[in-house]
Amino acid sequence: MTDNAGDMEILGLDELDRKLGLLDDKLAGKALYSALGFALTPVVKEAKTRASKADEPHTMTYPNGKTVDVEPGLLKSAIRKRRVPKKEMVGEFATGAAMGVYIGKGTKQKVYPNYWHFIEYGTPTFPAAPFIRPAFDNNVELMLERFSDKLNQNIDKYLE
Repeated sequence: MTDNAGDMEILGLDELDRKLGLLDDKLAGKALYSALGFALTPVVKEAKTRASKADEPHTMTYPNGKTVDVEPGLLKSAIRKRRVPKKEMVGEFATGAAMGVYIGKGTKQKVYPNYWHFIEYGTPTFPAAPFIRPAFDNNVELMLERFSDKLNQNIDKYLE
């Protein structure tokens, strides 16, 4: 793997692709999604560490006017990874497997932190405090290593 001013070359993909082609579609998908999930784990962990946490409970208002009392830590508990549904995959990603980090409902408080993008990107009156992008950027090489290692393990396991 090389990195020159943002360019990256991943070695061994042809071999991985060849080995993956030896599996039926169901096992290949299982191997890919398992490896993708494993690769994203450090990003999710770092994003949760970086996510801001309110000092005290506060009220969140949804666009429909509904208000919800929110306990500190909602944003952190709402960060997770998920499979990208096939209907959302377009262009070069239309066939294959994809996973991403997303913000869903919290695990303790089952509400969606609709304010997360204001924290990530900022507003005219609130400076950005990114937590997802830096977590991704800081873990690119680790994700590639984890993905490759896990995919190789999965393929070897399924080919036995």
